Amino acid sequence: MKASILIVTYNQQDLIGQAIESALSQVTDFDTEIVVADDCSTDRTRSVACGYRDRFPDRVRVLIRDRNLGLMGNLPQAFLECRGDYVACLDGDDYWTAPEKLQRQVDFLDAHPDYSICFHNALMVWDDGSQGPTLHSPPGRRATYCLNELLRHDFISTSAAVVRNHLVRDFPDWYGTLPVPDWPFFVLHAMHGKIGYLDEDWTVYRQHPAGMYCRLANEKRMEQNIGIVRTFRDVLGPEYRPLLTDAIHARCLSLALYYRKRGNKSLAREFARMSIREAGTDGLKSCRAAAKVFAYMHVPALFRLVARCRAVRGASAAESTAGTRAASTRRHGPRA
Repeated sequence: MKASILIVTYNQQDLIGQAIESALSQVTDFDTEIVVADDCSTDRTRSVACGYRDRFPDRVRVLIRDRNLGLMGNLPQAFLECRGDYVACLDGDDYWTAPEKLQRQVDFLDAHPDYSICFHNALMVWDDGSQGPTLHSPPGRRATYCLNELLRHDFISTSAAVVRNHLVRDFPDWYGTLPVPDWPFFVLHAMHGKIGYLDEDWTVYRQHPAGMYCRLANEKRMEQNIGIVRTFRDVLGPEYRPLLTDAIHARCLSLALYYRKRGNKSLAREFARMSIREAGTDGLKSCRAAAKVFAYMHVPALFRLVARCRAVRGASAAESTAGTRAASTRRHGPRA
């Protein structure tokens, strides 16, 4: 079996059908299986999934749980039951929009054996129409990313990723202690290879009141992510500790500025102090961190002015260089 399409679902009776249909619509030159892992839904999700299994018995498998495992239990257990050389992830409330998606990602991984993950953009769509579609894409949109970058930022949308199977066959105990399954899932795979990026919009990441993304307020999600990065720092090797400490420092500072902007001075001060503490015990580094936090908290206008001056100075320098080159060309003619 070349590829498994893993659909993890719970109480998504009105959405799961579109997810399965988008998986069935994939056009490939290799065999695939669709594995639907229903986490003991209390609505008609299981019935809908079983209906597709009955119609496509050679393509669809339904994993039926006798108890609810939760996301942190359902995803890894279902992943270990996938038979394909590659596993394409698809949340039960999302769907794919391009029939060539799976073929293109598998072709990429076949051609790049040193890569463990291939992902692309996801179009975030709010069901209630309160906000238009936005793009979930990685910083910089480069062809290749690495584990260090993924440890700092969660930039892979679950339903946009394909991973090599058999690289991760044992999920550590700390995995089950985290509040979300996808970020640590991809971290575990990125420990075995590079991360490839295709600049394509092949997935709809649906936002709705029952979805994980929408259930948390922005600040709570930011606090949650700080906790996840702290866990990474505690459980991964010492070589990652400086990187992750800097990431926690930056996230605490961002949250302090967030609360300051919204007038919550108490929480702003709390996360500002936390940001300084995360800078470490080194005296010089701690003093620099304290100065940075103080400046960002109390004189943000100064930083905006400095950034604006640098931008203007850079533009002026570029214009001056271009003018000098143009004048030289007029005097001496173009270089051979």
